[in-house]
Amino acid sequence: MPNFLLGADVHHVMKTSIRRRAAIGCLFATALFVVLGGAAFGKSMNCHDSLPATHTELAKDDQNTANHLELIRKVGPEVVMVLDICDADVTIKGSNGDLLRVSVDIASPAPKMTAGDYLQGLDITPHTANVRLHLPARIRAKVVIVVPSATPKLELNLVSGELAFETDRISGEREINVVDGHIELLANADSYGTLEVNVVMGSFHDRHAGESGGPALVSRSLTGTGKGSLEVNLVKGSVELKPWD
Repeated sequence: MPNFLLGADVHHVMKTSIRRRAAIGCLFATALFVVLGGAAFGKSMNCHDSLPATHTELAKDDQNTANHLELIRKVGPEVVMVLDICDADVTIKGSNGDLLRVSVDIASPAPKMTAGDYLQGLDITPHTANVRLHLPARIRAKVVIVVPSATPKLELNLVSGELAFETDRISGEREINVVDGHIELLANADSYGTLEVNVVMGSFHDRHAGESGGPALVSRSLTGTGKGSLEVNLVKGSVELKPWD
């Protein structure tokens, strides 16, 4: 990842920059990198730090070892999900029920550290659930998060890594923001009403239609037969839209 991205505050960077349509061309790209390089970071994670400033206390039944973290929390039907992750390969799944499940597996654990030490925040209220995983690239983490299928709104912010997103299993409004990585959208046309993909540097591949775009700025808008919206913003990398079997 370029050096100017390493200090990125996940939430602030994503919300204030790559929402703009890639169609405005080079001016968009230039402005984006200025914002990323000079952002004044607020309350969210600063992924430049090697260790989180704080970490969440775990519940008695949570699993926590040097290599593995697993936790389950009950959430309400109107809860908006916000998932902030630094560096990891991530899978987002949907399931029936009212449980939020977070699993982290670490291939290269740090001495005297547990997987739970990287859980910077787990804030759940009747209205929102915010998971903040401060995972550095060197520990080679894999994350699986399972959310209720009926989640009305989900926002995922990822600095670096590969993402697999099961669009067909998660309804509502879905927003994906990634700085550097590969995004695999498992989605049929009946899993969204509108789909918008914006890529600054990289490519978009629609396996349904056999179409590709890139390697420069890409902006695609698709209309589906389902409900809800799906917005994908990527600074550098590739987006792949694949059928859900």
